Amino acid sequence: MESAALERISDALLTIHNPQVSNGARRIAQEFLDAVRKEDDAPLWGYHLAIHDPPRPDQIRHFGLSLLDHAILQHYAAYDFSRQLALRNWVVELVTAIRPNDAYYIKEKLASLWVAVAKRSWGAQQEEWGDMDEVLVGLWNLNPAARELSITIFRTLFEDVFILDDPLAGKRSGVLSAQCIEILTDDAILQQTYQTRDQAIRSLRFGREGWLVRWSRLLGECLDRGADESETEGFAIKVLQCLKTCLLWAFPSAIREADLLNRISQALTINNVKVRTWATDCLHILFTRTFSDNEDFRAVIGAVFLPAGIATLSQVYASIKLEIDDLDEDSYILLKKMVEMIVGLGEYLSLSETNKNSLPPEIDLNGYLDLVFATTQHESLIISGLSLQFWCSLLRVEELASRPQVGALLPRLLELTADRIIRYERVEEPTATKKFLEIDFDSMPEVHAFLGNYRRFIDDIARLVVCRMPIDSLLWLDMRLDKFFSSWHGWHSPGSPAALQKDPQFLVAYAQFSMVDAALRGISRWKSWYQEPDKKKVLESLNPIIERFCDRMLSMSVTDPVLLRKQIQTLVQFAPLMKDVSQTMFRVLERVLQACTFEYPPNISDEDMELIRDLRNKCSTELNRLAYLMPNALMGIYSDLERIINEIIASNKLSDHEIVSFLSFLLVVSQRSDAPNKAECFAKLVDPVLNSWTDEATVTGLSQLPWFMERVGIVEIANYFRGRGVDAKTDLLATPMDDTGRQLKTRLKDQWAKLFPIRATRIFIQYTIEKLDHSSQDFQRLLALWKPRVQPILPHILQLLAQIEAYNNPENWDNLPLEVRSFVKDSCVERFWQVGISLQSRDEFVEENVKAAQTLRDFADSLGHMLRYTREYAFLALGSITQLESTMYEIPGIGATLWAALAGQPQGITLHAWKHLVAFVVRPVVKNCPPELREVFFPDFLPAVLTQLESVVGSRWEDLTIRGLMGQVEEDDALSEEMMDEYLLRQFSSVVDRFLIDLVGPLTVTGAAGTAENNGDDKAIDKSKIDLRSYVLTHPVVLGPFLTLCTRLFTVRDTRCSYSCALMLRQIIPFMIGRYTEVDDYLCDVVIPSCLTILADAYFADVAGEASYVLTMIYTVLRGEYDRPFRKMQEVLSGATPDDMIALERELASVKTLRQQRGVMLEFLTVLKAVPDGPEGEVARRIARVKKEREKERKNKHSWAVARKVAEQEAAVDNVLEEGGLANLFGNDD
Repeated sequence: MESAALERISDALLTIHNPQVSNGARRIAQEFLDAVRKEDDAPLWGYHLAIHDPPRPDQIRHFGLSLLDHAILQHYAAYDFSRQLALRNWVVELVTAIRPNDAYYIKEKLASLWVAVAKRSWGAQQEEWGDMDEVLVGLWNLNPAARELSITIFRTLFEDVFILDDPLAGKRSGVLSAQCIEILTDDAILQQTYQTRDQAIRSLRFGREGWLVRWSRLLGECLDRGADESETEGFAIKVLQCLKTCLLWAFPSAIREADLLNRISQALTINNVKVRTWATDCLHILFTRTFSDNEDFRAVIGAVFLPAGIATLSQVYASIKLEIDDLDEDSYILLKKMVEMIVGLGEYLSLSETNKNSLPPEIDLNGYLDLVFATTQHESLIISGLSLQFWCSLLRVEELASRPQVGALLPRLLELTADRIIRYERVEEPTATKKFLEIDFDSMPEVHAFLGNYRRFIDDIARLVVCRMPIDSLLWLDMRLDKFFSSWHGWHSPGSPAALQKDPQFLVAYAQFSMVDAALRGISRWKSWYQEPDKKKVLESLNPIIERFCDRMLSMSVTDPVLLRKQIQTLVQFAPLMKDVSQTMFRVLERVLQACTFEYPPNISDEDMELIRDLRNKCSTELNRLAYLMPNALMGIYSDLERIINEIIASNKLSDHEIVSFLSFLLVVSQRSDAPNKAECFAKLVDPVLNSWTDEATVTGLSQLPWFMERVGIVEIANYFRGRGVDAKTDLLATPMDDTGRQLKTRLKDQWAKLFPIRATRIFIQYTIEKLDHSSQDFQRLLALWKPRVQPILPHILQLLAQIEAYNNPENWDNLPLEVRSFVKDSCVERFWQVGISLQSRDEFVEENVKAAQTLRDFADSLGHMLRYTREYAFLALGSITQLESTMYEIPGIGATLWAALAGQPQGITLHAWKHLVAFVVRPVVKNCPPELREVFFPDFLPAVLTQLESVVGSRWEDLTIRGLMGQVEEDDALSEEMMDEYLLRQFSSVVDRFLIDLVGPLTVTGAAGTAENNGDDKAIDKSKIDLRSYVLTHPVVLGPFLTLCTRLFTVRDTRCSYSCALMLRQIIPFMIGRYTEVDDYLCDVVIPSCLTILADAYFADVAGEASYVLTMIYTVLRGEYDRPFRKMQEVLSGATPDDMIALERELASVKTLRQQRGVMLEFLTVLKAVPDGPEGEVARRIARVKKEREKERKNKHSWAVARKVAEQEAAVDNVLEEGGLANLFGNDD
C-alpha cells in the first residue's frame, strides 16, 4: 500500500513537471497531490519520498519535504508525543543523510524543517527535545556537508528567534532566547557571568565549548587558506552569515573569547568580494550593538579606533576599485556597506570619559576623519551621501567641533561643499557622477528626491563650517567668486533665458550663489552662537568683509531670470548681518524692487515669460522677507517706500497678486517695527481690502448661486457662445478663439483677479502673525486689531466657499441651458499630469494646454482654474484665521456653519479638493482650537467631519475596487485615468490618516518600527496633544465616528494607511477598552473581523504584524468581560469549534507577554488556515518573512535620501499655491 502510494505521488509530480502533458492531466495530478497533504500518512510518505534510497529527482524529494512541512505546520500540536517524536526523528535522519551534491533549496528546506520542529519542542521539559545540541555537534563532526548544514540550521534558528517577526518563536521567546545563549557561549564565560544558572537550561548544552568558538576556529582555517576554493569560500560565507544573526545579542565576552573581531577583520582583507561583503555586514552589526561593560567596549570599538584599526579600514576602503564604465555590482555593494560601517563608527566620537563607555585617549582621530572625508569625496553621490549626516552632527557638537583635528579639516570640507552644491539633475555631460546616478536610481522622481536631500545636507555642512571659521571662510569664498565671475563675460552669451540654463557654466554660477547663501546663514548662526570675550573684536574684522562682499554681489550685473532670482535671495541674506542701517542695504532693497518689476521683453516665448513671472513672484517673497529682517531700518524710510510702491502700483504694470505682495511688505514693515503708529498703518492698508467683502456687489454675488454665476461671468460667456453658435454638442477644443473672444477673456481675467479679496485677506493675516509667540505683546496687539475685523467677514468667506461647492455640484445644473450646462461641466474638470501615470509626457501635456488656450475651451479652463484657486486660498485663509485664538471659535454655532460651508454639497467635491480641504482647513481647525472652547466647538464639528470623511473614503475605495474587479478598464486612456484616480485617492487617504494622528497621536507604540510623528521637545505642545487625545477618547459622540473612520482606513487597500491605523488602534485601545459598552461592542463586532480580514489577505502582509497585536489585545482584554469576542471569532472563523476556541484561551492564559499571546493567536489562525498560505507550509512562511525583512533592510539603507514621508508630501501639496515661498520667508536655521 505504502509503495503504491509513493509511486502514484511520484507519477503525479512527474506529470505536473512534464511540459508535454495536457493541462487537464496536469490539473488532475495537482488535485491528487492536494488531497495527499490531507492524508494521515502524508508525513510518512513525505519521509520516504525525501530519503536518498532509492534515488529520486529533486522535485520529488522536495515535495516529500513539503509534506513534512505541512504536517509540522498544521498538525504538530495535535499529534501525541509518539508521532511528534517520529516527525522529529525523520527530520534528523534526513538532515544527517545530507550529501554535498544535494540542491541548495533541499538543504535550506531541511534546515527550516529542523528549526520548525525546534521552535515547537526544543527544551528541557519532559517530552521536549533535550539533546538537540548534542545532535548538532554530531552533525558538525560528521562530514563537510553536514557541518555546512548545521551552520545553516543555526542561522535559521537565530533569525526566527531574534530577527524575524515569527509568531511561534514569539510564543516561546523567553525560553528559546535563553537556550540559544546557553549553547552559543562557552560554559566558563556563563559561569563568570551568572552566580546561579538554571540547571534545566544548562542540561541542554553538549560539552563546555560554545558554538562561537567552533565557528571562529573554522573561519580562521578558511581564511588562512585564502578562501579561494569553493569549499573554503562556502564555509567562510556560511559562518559569516550565521555570525551576522547573533553578534547583536551574543555576550561581548564570548565574542572576545572567540577572537571574532580579528577573524572578521581578517576576512575583510582577503581577495574575495563575497566574503568581504559578509564580513562588512558582521562588523557593522558588531559596531552598532550595545556594550554594558567598558572593557568590552574598548576591546571592540576602542580597538578599531586605534591607529592599526583605522589603517586597516583605510586600506580596505582604498582597495575597492570601481570602473564606472564596467561596474562590478558586487564590489559596488561592498563599497556601500563598507562606507556605511565606517560612518556608523562616528557615533562613538561624542562619548566622553564620564560615559559608561568611552574611547581610549590614543585613538587616531585624524586618520578616522580623513577616511570619512575620503568617502564623502567619492564620485558616487550615494556613497558620498552616507557620510553627510555625520559631518552635520560632528559640527553641531561643540566638544567634537572644537578639537584641533576637526578644525584642520574644515577648509577641505568647505571646498568640497562648494564643489558639490551643484544641481546635478541638470547636468547633461556623461560624467562619472551622472553615470552612478543612472545606475543607482530607476526613475527621475527618485533622483530628484535624493539630490534635493543631498544638496540640503551639503548646504548645512557649508553653513556649519562657516560658523566655525567665519572670517577665513568669507575670504576664501570671496576669492573663489572673484575667480569665477571675472570670466563672466567669457561664457555669458546673449540668448533666451531657457537656453542659457543648459550651459554648464550656468550651473556653476548658480552654485556660487548657493554657496554664498549658505555662508551668510553660517555667519548669522555664528553671531548667535559665538559668545567668547573677543566677539566684539571679531565682529569689527568681520563687518567690513561682509559689507565688501555685499558690494561685490551688488556690482554683478545679472540678467538671466533664474540667476537673478538666486542673486536676490542671496542679497537678502545680508540684511541681518549688516551693522545698523547702511547705504549698502538700501541698495539691496533697490535691487529687490527692480527684480520685482522686471520687464517682460516683447515677443518672448511662453517658457521665458514663465521664468520672468516666477522671478517677480519669488522676489516679491524676498521683499517681504527683507521686511522681517530689518523692519526698524525700513520704517525710517516708510513714507518714501509708501510713495514708491504707490507709484509702482499706479503704473498698471503689476498683477493683482504682485500688488498684494507690495502691500503686505508695507504691512510687515509697519507691524514688525517699533513705530508708534502701528494701528494707523494697519487700518490704512488692511481696511480697504476687508471692506470689499461687504461691498454690495460682492454680498449680492455670494447670496445665491445664480447671482454668483453671473458675478463670475457665466452670463457674458453664454451670450458670447450663443453668438458663435455654440451648443451642448460643440467641441470647444476644436473651436478657435476669435478676437471678440480674446477681448472678453482678457476682460474677465482682469475682473476675476479683483473679484474676491481672499488672497489678500489670507496673506495679510498670515504675514502679520507668522512665528509670533501668542503670549507676546506684538501678537496680542495684532489679535486686538484682527479680531473685530475678521469676525464680520468670516460669514462672507464661508458663503464664498459654499457657492463654489454649489457651482461644482451637478445637481444644481438642471435649470441651466444645455450649452451653459455643458460649459460649466467642462469648467469643473481637473487636469493633472503625473510621472509614471499619464500617457503623455510632461512636455506634451503642457503643449496641449498651450494649444487649448487658443480655443473656446480656454474659457472653461480659466474659469475653473480661478474658482479652484479661489477655493484653495479660502481654505488657507480659514487656516490662518484659526491661529487668531478664539476669533472664530467663539462665534455661536460656528462648528456646524463651517462644515456646512465646506462640505454641505459634497457631490461635486473632487478627491483633490477633499485633500486640500482636510489638509488646509480641518487639520488646522482641530489643532488650533483653544482648549477652553473644545467643549463648545468640537461637538458641532468633529462628528460631522469624521462621519463625512468615512463616507467619502469608503465609497471612493469601494468604487475603485469594483472597477478593478469588473475589469472595466481596457483602453490605455481609461487605465491612465483609473491610475490617476487611485493616485489621488491614496493622497487623500494619507491626509485623512494624518488628521487621525492629529487627534490621537503621536504614534509611539512600544516595539513599533519608528513613529508616525515627531512630537518635538515642546512640553506645551505635548500637553496640548495629550489633552486632545483625551477629549477624543472620553467623548463617545466623537470617539464613535473616529473609530469608524479609523477602522475604514485600516481595511482600505493602502498598506501605509492601514499600517498607520493599526498603530493607532494598538495605541489607543488600552485607554478606551472597557470604558463604554458601545465601544467594546464595536471592537468585537467590527474591529476583530477587520483584523481577521487583513490577516487573511496576502496583500496586507506588511500590516499583519500590527493587526495581529490589535486582535490579540482586544480578545484577551474583552474576553475577561463577556463572551462576545468568543462568539464573534467563532462566527468569523467558520472552521473553529468551541473546543478549538477553548484550547486557544487555555494557551493564551499560559503565556505572560503580549508578544507571546500574539504568537499563540497566530499559531491558532495558521492551523485554522485563517491566514494566507501562499506556497503552503512553515518553510514558505519563513521565506516570506526573510524576504520582507531584507526588503525593509534594503529600503532603509538610503531612507534619508529617497523616502518621501508624509510631511514632505504635504509640503508638496502646499506648493500648489505660495506655500513654498512662505517656507522660504519664515525659514529658520539652527
